[in-house]
Amino acid sequence: MLGLLATTTSAAVALSLPEVAQADDFVTLPSGIKVLTIREGEGATPQPGDTVSVHWAGFTKGYQGKRARECGGKRIDNTSVRDEPYEFKLGSGQAIKAFEIAVSNMKAGGIVRVEVPGELPDLAYPLDRNQRFTGELISPDLKIYKYRYGPQPYELGGQRALDFVLDNATLRPFNRTLLFDIKLLAVRKARS
Repeated sequence: MLGLLATTTSAAVALSLPEVAQADDFVTLPSGIKVLTIREGEGATPQPGDTVSVHWAGFTKGYQGKRARECGGKRIDNTSVRDEPYEFKLGSGQAIKAFEIAVSNMKAGGIVRVEVPGELPDLAYPLDRNQRFTGELISPDLKIYKYRYGPQPYELGGQRALDFVLDNATLRPFNRTLLFDIKLLAVRKARS
């Protein structure tokens, strides 16, 4: 079993996701993203305007035409390793559309695997670098630029892997497919 969202803190519960998810295990949502529910949550379902906190692990599915790991290709990031959840306001445009759609269909405590087909670039990160980045450097030494839409790869290797897939005009769309494992940690309701 893969512990993609396994944390390094002793208080955290390591997650075990299926090593290989079969195509028919996923449910295709009307948007076109594919979702595999690993664990149904029991908490609140977020609504537009609510702030959500998630752990996520992201992968490029067809990185250099290889499936380096059974779950996907090159790892982009894994927030649970650093125990630094990603927070965003649902419906605000802070996160890529596929992430917003997936989280809006979850309940707190739930875990899903999301496949964002490369044929649906409007649901993922923009292919145009001018639309993808804000121009602001997060780390001038490493030349890590801030993404306009989250989730943001934390390390240079993750950003480069993602940028390679998005920037490479020779790749077929299916090679731009992204995988995300998402655990919805908390939902803070919007103030009325």
